[in-house]
Amino acid sequence: MAKSKRILICDDSPIVHKALTRLLPDSDFLTLHFAENGRAGLECLSQYDIDVLFLDLTMPVMDGFDVLKSLPVRDFDTKVVVVSADVQKQAIERCFSLGAHHFLSKPFDSKDFKALLTSLDLSVESHSPLQNETLVNSESDYLNTFKEVANIALGRGAAIISDHFGEFIKMPLPNVAHMDAGELAMAITDIRNTDDTIAIAQRFVGGGINGEALVCLRGDDIGVFGERLGFSQMDEHKNEIVIDTANLMVSSFLVALSEQMNIPFSVRQPIVLEEYMSLGDGENSTLELFTIEYTYQAESLDLECDVLFLMDSGSTQVIKKIMGTLH
Repeated sequence: MAKSKRILICDDSPIVHKALTRLLPDSDFLTLHFAENGRAGLECLSQYDIDVLFLDLTMPVMDGFDVLKSLPVRDFDTKVVVVSADVQKQAIERCFSLGAHHFLSKPFDSKDFKALLTSLDLSVESHSPLQNETLVNSESDYLNTFKEVANIALGRGAAIISDHFGEFIKMPLPNVAHMDAGELAMAITDIRNTDDTIAIAQRFVGGGINGEALVCLRGDDIGVFGERLGFSQMDEHKNEIVIDTANLMVSSFLVALSEQMNIPFSVRQPIVLEEYMSLGDGENSTLELFTIEYTYQAESLDLECDVLFLMDSGSTQVIKKIMGTLH
């Protein structure tokens, strides 16, 4: 007789909960638990003998790295499988050094996942996928789906930047939401009134999606960061390092997003915001914008990079259609 096993899926994304649940075998010998952040995951681990923990790295309240540092919480051999969009070499190395047994990058192939289940002795006989509609919504709205797509793109983008930079980049949680033009105008005013922030604007288009990226860099080590990326300061007034760094931030995300959505994006030359016309004024003042917002941080330097992607209402309809095919 097969031994009963408990599985904990610790991830802030309901899309991931649903995807993993569908791939797990339907068996009376498997009990599933869910947690939306690391702290809730540790609480579950303290209450139950969890055989396998599927752990995300980028979560609110407590991230996956802190969970790994806190293990074990009881005298039980829990195998930890990190399932993450953060595919930086340093991130993967840290996971294994902190005791993770496996690393599975998002998005993952179902064949790879099933092979992993076999190695974990979870490949039991089944007739249909496990279903648990009380814990996972039967339908996920397009915002949740796009947030997970954006999260994967952020991980790929961070890996590109980290490879150039040579050090670890702290992975952000993307905020996917709607913003009206008035809120955007207030945000731009705030940026312009902040002395220690340099802002860059860059337009992008692709597959019916039209948008603008605003990149705000602050910190004493902007020049050091740029130099490590191979950028040189040629003209103090034009902020060459800042422009080149912002361009890398935008293009690395869009390249990864393009892979997820199967849409090629093209970008225009980035320019300093002070040279750019005000957004959110005039005839566009009543429009609602679709936004993605996140912050990259260099772990070893005094540098933060806020990125805000803005897309118009026509782009929203394109995104909704594409997200519908990814459910």
